[in-house]
This record gives sequence, C-alpha cells and structure tokens, in this order.
Amino acid sequence: MPEASAKKSEDVQSEAGNTATLAAQAKTFGLPFLAEAPKEVDKTLLPIIPEDTAKRHGMIPFRKENGILYVAMTNPQDFEALNVLRFLAEKEQVSIEIYLTSEQVFSDIAKHYTGADLALKDAIYSLKKDSEEGADLAEEKKKNQAVEVFQDAPIAKLVEVIVKHAIDGRASDIHIEPIEGSFRVRFRVDGILRSQLVFPLEIGRAVISRIKILANLKIDEKRKPQDGRFRFEGEDEHSIDLRVSSLPVIDGEKIVMRVLDKTSNSTDIEKLGLWGRNRAVLERRIREPFGIILMTGPTGSGKTTTLYAFLGILNKEERNIVTLEDPVEYYLEGINQSQIKPEIGYTFANGLRSILRQDPNVIMVGEIRDSETAELAIHAALTGHLVFSTLHTNDAIGAIPRLVDMGVESFLLASSLQVVAAQRLVRRICENCHAESPLTEFQKKRVQALFDMVAPAEVEAYGLDPKQKMIFFQGKGCNQCSESGYHGRVAIYEVIEVDAEMRTIISDQKGNEGEVRQAALRQGMTNMKQDGILKALKGLTTLAEVERVTEGKILVDEE
Repeated sequence: MPEASAKKSEDVQSEAGNTATLAAQAKTFGLPFLAEAPKEVDKTLLPIIPEDTAKRHGMIPFRKENGILYVAMTNPQDFEALNVLRFLAEKEQVSIEIYLTSEQVFSDIAKHYTGADLALKDAIYSLKKDSEEGADLAEEKKKNQAVEVFQDAPIAKLVEVIVKHAIDGRASDIHIEPIEGSFRVRFRVDGILRSQLVFPLEIGRAVISRIKILANLKIDEKRKPQDGRFRFEGEDEHSIDLRVSSLPVIDGEKIVMRVLDKTSNSTDIEKLGLWGRNRAVLERRIREPFGIILMTGPTGSGKTTTLYAFLGILNKEERNIVTLEDPVEYYLEGINQSQIKPEIGYTFANGLRSILRQDPNVIMVGEIRDSETAELAIHAALTGHLVFSTLHTNDAIGAIPRLVDMGVESFLLASSLQVVAAQRLVRRICENCHAESPLTEFQKKRVQALFDMVAPAEVEAYGLDPKQKMIFFQGKGCNQCSESGYHGRVAIYEVIEVDAEMRTIISDQKGNEGEVRQAALRQGMTNMKQDGILKALKGLTTLAEVERVTEGKILVDEE
C-alpha cells in the first residue's frame, strides 16, 4: 500500500505540473482553461460533433447557454478543426467559445458518447419506414441470416451499441425489460443496477428478437423461458461471451445478458481479497489429496470466481481436474468443464456419478442443491478425491448444520469436510476521489469493539496496527466512477477450518450451530463483518458497504 500511495502521489504531482503548463498555454492563446470535466454534461449536445470527428480533432461540446456553444479542445491550432467549428456555427446558428483542456479531461467528457441515442433514432426511423412499406420485421429476422456477428442494420446496430456501452461501463449484467408501455435498459455495475436507456415498445420487441437470434433461441417461443449465449467481438479483437436468459413477463419478454469477460475474471487470490489467516487456511487445505472445500454465499457473491482461482493454482499436468457447472461461465484452459442439462436428465447427481468414472483428481461441483448430490460429493471425497463445491447459506457456520439437515450422516461429514468459507462482494472506493469519512463517537465505539475482537496477529497480517485509529474513507464521486464514489469490487471472507475439535462437534453433536460458532472463535476466525472493517481501515471499501452485505448494523447512531 505505501508503494501504491507513493505512485499515486507522483501521478498527482505530474498531473498538477501538466495542468499548470496547459493553463499557461491557454493564457498565451487568450483562451479560457477547462481544468476538469463538468460534473454534468448535456448529452444532447454531443451529436453536434459526431464521436469520430470529436476524437480525430480532440474537440467536444460540453455546454450551451444563451446561443453560445462551449467547446473543449486539446489543440486550438488545429486549423482543420477550426474550419469544422466555423461550419457548425453557421449550421447550428450559434456562437462558439473554445476552451483549452487536457487529453484526460477530453477523455472524461468523451465517455458520455454512447452511440445509443443515434442508434435508437436510426432504429425508430427504420422501423417506421418498414411499417410504411408494409414490411414484416419478424420475417426480415429469419434464422438463416448470419447470427454469429452483428450486422449493419439499425436494430442490430442498437444491440451492438448497448452491449459495447455495457462492456465499457464494466457492467456484469444487462437487463432489457418491458415497463409501462416502453422498454428499459439497465446495467448492473459493481453489484448495483442503474438505468441507462428507454425506448419504445416496438423497438424493444425488435431488440429482444435480435438478441434471441444471436443466442440461437426460438424467436417465436414467448411462453416459456429460454437460455443461450453468443460471443461479442470487440473493436480490439477482444471477444466477450454473453449468457442470455429470456423470461416471459406480463408485458412481453425480459432479457438478461450476463457479461462473461474472461480477462476481468481475476484468479489472483490476493486481488480477490483473500488475506491473512483466511488465505493461509485455504491455501493449505486446497493442497490436501482429498476432502471437501465448500464455499457459501448468495448468488452473485463471487463463489465460483474464488473456486476458479483455486483450480488455477492446482491446474498442473499431473492432475485431472473435472468440473460440473450450471452454466459454464468461464472456459479454463487445461480443465475439463461440463455443463449440466436437467431437461435431458443430466443433473449434478448424474453428472457426478459419471465424473467418478473419469479418473479425476480434483472435482468441482457447481452447487450442492439436494441430498443426493451432497451424498455423492461426500462419497467422492471419502474415496480419495478433492471436491470443490458451493452451498447457499448466510454464513460459513450455517453450512454444517444445513448439510446435516439435508440427510448427510454427521460422521461421514466430519471425515470428509476440510474447510467451509463464506464470502460477499463489497464495492471498492474510487481511488480518484478517495476522501476521509468522519464517524460519530458512538459509531467509532461500535466499530472499535468489533476491531478489538480480531487477533492482533491478524490485524498485522493486513498491514494494520492493532492500535489503529478508527479512520475510514469514502469516494466523493467523480467522472471516473460515474459520480458513484466506487470503482470495482473486492471480496470479504470468513473461513472455518475443520480441525480435530470441529470434527468431534460435527460427529457427536451433528454440527450444533452454537458449538460450531464457539469452536470457530477459538480457532481465531475473523467473521465477514470484521474482515470488512479491516479492509475499510485499509481504504479499500466503506463501512456502509460492509453494513450492506453483512448482518447487523454498524453505522446506525445512538438514538
């Protein structure tokens, strides 16, 4: 962290020097200087200078008042650009005032170009034209057209723009849904849904049909859910898979596309947020020759990503690793991945039986959903296989009694279980607008009490001082984080190691939750809330985020 802080300090100094130089140049040219991007950019002005022209000449409109169009330029001596502006001034019947700005500020403003508005206008025009000519849109979208690539038609262009904008905005999911006579597009960014675009009902239906064609789904089947996937080829030849799910709803169909970008799927457990005792226990246990490693947490909490990271560590030539997933999210080189298909009888249980005949060393079962799968996973672990799987419980402690309730014999569970871990994802504070966040005295006392329960050695493993002052941070909001104050996510964990004492509790007391909790505390377990507080003290996330994803209040003040 000190190295990162030093680098950030150098970057700030360099940026300050660059800003001073440009301000001096602006004075020389007799132009005003735009030091930072406006917090609000009027997106309706952007089409005045098309995106390709803006980027080619380094000029972009950002405000219009009283007949004056304000344009930021990186090179006010570009005579070709100045000629374009003169033409625009006559065409738009406005006066133009030029501001000198930096490449960074220009880039920040240019991020507001999505292409969606223009693509939407083209799509509406095309649809109206087709309607006037009596064309049937559904007939034009026959399946025998090439569906692997985006085409140049207006609806296809609109879909392409939506997907590209989602990828550029780091979205994990794209929701396209009918709502009150129109269609709404929302992106899930860092775990939070944000509205992006609204378009007419007929355009929405055409977009849904286009996506279903790309995903090889039946466009005339609107009564039941369907699943598929397709690949999007980016401008830099970087391909991204999109997993598509359609669902019948009252006003039509809803589409959700999961963005599966393998390059953003970090397999570095340090970057995932696995530190200290949690990391030490898991790294030791995943190298055992047999047993069960169990990850728990709700859907979307990053369990599969963590398991992929473990498989990456174990992925050696001498090991046969087989996975059984629903669905396969990321393709891992050197690992045999299989996707279940319940509709044809290929379930987790049936698949696990088959995998055991494939001479595996390591098995990953996507999820333990029923007693049959649980029993088979236990059997696989007891017969010399290392088994990774996930389970939906609120915390690591609840996983043990849950498996017993599912019908697993407690003595078999005690013999096979190696470690149980739980995790959640919290948003990272944006490094560009990082600032101190004050707490009330009551809040400080509450956080201090939780912090004091963490073993001093664990606090030091996080690079903190056991006598650390309760100083926390938040993001103020800037262009780089879309004014949210957050950019990216990090996981918080709690890990229970199944040692001799824990095996006795599981076997003799059938995983009594209270006894398991006491034994975990004696191990020195750091729960998710405490792990989150340590990461908040490191300046990675906020206490509000930790409170959002864990049980119990932190920031509710004294009444």
